[in-house]
Amino acid sequence: MKKIILAVLFLAQPIAAAVGEPELELKGYISAWTQDCSGASCSLPVPGERNRPVALRLAMPSAAGRASAARDGEKLSLAGGEISAELSFYAICPYVGKEGCAGRYFQAQISIDGPAGAFCSSSLNSDDFAPFPVVMCAGPVSGGRRSGLTLHRLPL
Repeated sequence: MKKIILAVLFLAQPIAAAVGEPELELKGYISAWTQDCSGASCSLPVPGERNRPVALRLAMPSAAGRASAARDGEKLSLAGGEISAELSFYAICPYVGKEGCAGRYFQAQISIDGPAGAFCSSSLNSDDFAPFPVVMCAGPVSGGRRSGLTLHRLPL
């Protein structure tokens, strides 16, 4: 009976907390876009450069209170300019005790520079984070427009 209970407890642990998982491979795409919001409602986004591949490896922290990071910088074309993005992905092992990692959570951060400036962040669980986080980030541009980036898993 004790063996069954221990097996159930072990299987109930978060998948991201599995031992022997040295790195998480993140593969997806980043696309740029602009949107006109000068009227009563915003128009559909107009694509700039689409489907730029992004591939990173994120080490998995295994000790409580530790974190790891992977970063990438991308410049994408927009109509009439260029938008720069700094992508930062984090794996965090929360401090809940003195030994091991009780579970992990993840954070995706995007910093935009160019026609629009913005900083966006999202905290995600492992299923929402891997194989690549899906996040949109945008900032205002003059004339009621906005420019932004979308991280996505499949080509647009």
